[in-house]
Amino acid sequence: MLFTRIFYAGACVCVLLPMATVADDRPSSGAARAMMSSPAGNNIGMDKIAPILSAFIKQVWAESPAVQGARAEVDAAQARSEGADQPLHNPSLGLDAERTDINTSSIGLTQTLDWSDKQGALVSVAQQEQRVRLAALQEVRRSTALETLNALAGFFTAREMRDLARHRAELMKAMAEAAAQRQAAGDVTALDVTLAQVAWSEAQMSQATAESALAEAGAALQAVSGLLQSASDEQWPSLPTDFAPAPAEIDKAGFASLPILAMLRSRMAVARARVNLAQKEGRVDPTFGIRAGKEDSETLLGVSLEIPLFVRNNFKAAVRAASHDAIVEEQAYRDAYRRAQAQLMGALARHQNTNRAWHTWLAGGQQAQREQMSLLDQLWNAGELSVTEYLVQAKQNIDTQEAAVSLLGENQRAHFAWLAASNQVERWLGLAPQDIETNSGESK
Repeated sequence: MLFTRIFYAGACVCVLLPMATVADDRPSSGAARAMMSSPAGNNIGMDKIAPILSAFIKQVWAESPAVQGARAEVDAAQARSEGADQPLHNPSLGLDAERTDINTSSIGLTQTLDWSDKQGALVSVAQQEQRVRLAALQEVRRSTALETLNALAGFFTAREMRDLARHRAELMKAMAEAAAQRQAAGDVTALDVTLAQVAWSEAQMSQATAESALAEAGAALQAVSGLLQSASDEQWPSLPTDFAPAPAEIDKAGFASLPILAMLRSRMAVARARVNLAQKEGRVDPTFGIRAGKEDSETLLGVSLEIPLFVRNNFKAAVRAASHDAIVEEQAYRDAYRRAQAQLMGALARHQNTNRAWHTWLAGGQQAQREQMSLLDQLWNAGELSVTEYLVQAKQNIDTQEAAVSLLGENQRAHFAWLAASNQVERWLGLAPQDIETNSGESK
């Protein structure tokens, strides 16, 4: 009886062992490679970004309707700035002819003078609005890059989860078949066989869920990137699996230059420029004219001066409204600054916690998980574990691998959130300033 038990155990392990190590041996994307590589290997080239990832983000920017729309807004703002730099008033030409007992004809030219330099105020408004659009373009590009990086992390996590779910299903199937064979030999009970079959059914349901999650992650990645590739396509750029710890001190200059804050600062400047413009709108712009003509045989020459009288509308209400609008923009900036600062601190804490947990897994948990699986197989091979005990331990081992995959994805997303909150996404990607231009060729 002991010989028979050992024989069936050996046969079962021959089936299970290759499956138990499939996550170690298969060529896979980021999560599996990180889980199965040594801690020392992960520290080499830490935060080293593959050129293909930077090129991919630039391609996403080129294909993104949101980025292209923001670029068009920059060009429109530049055109308005060029228009504002033109003279505010055009001259007027007047012709007059009268045929009576005395024939009279004249030609005149009038010109309104920008006495209070309204044109200068309009130029200031237009230039600040152009800065708003440039900052808005940078913010759209930053958010698009962040969304793409998160989508990549979600896709690779979902794909690793799918692979682990397949591995679990294969393992449970082999276990159910082995339990049935051992029942025929009288080595296990019907309850053990039923438990193995239930575990197999559960693994199949988990695999279906993982397949659906991968499809959703692939669709999300296609939506943000604008590129159509299959879920199993290996052409998606890989992500780093290890990151350098966040610096102890926050780069205040980098934080202050966040696109959203730069945009709101420019909007404050626009509001102040509009106050100046409203004040000048209430100042007189005189109109001068000159006229020449003939009245029968006599030559006529004349000059005119028109001065508007602000007796029905003195434009003071417009000045007050512009002043209140400036206060609104200032408060909006203060609120955004406070929120951005809180988001930065939260992203920093999240990055530190997940990065610490990931390195703890690499340093000890990963090796412990391998040893657990190896010891589990040895005990099963020696006939010292029942079907129930093996199923419980194997499930716990795969659950640990899934938790590690989830932790890697969370660590990646936390790092990306920290980069975005500290305004370092483009620098992390290795994109030089010349790579960040508008259609008009102006660098941000």
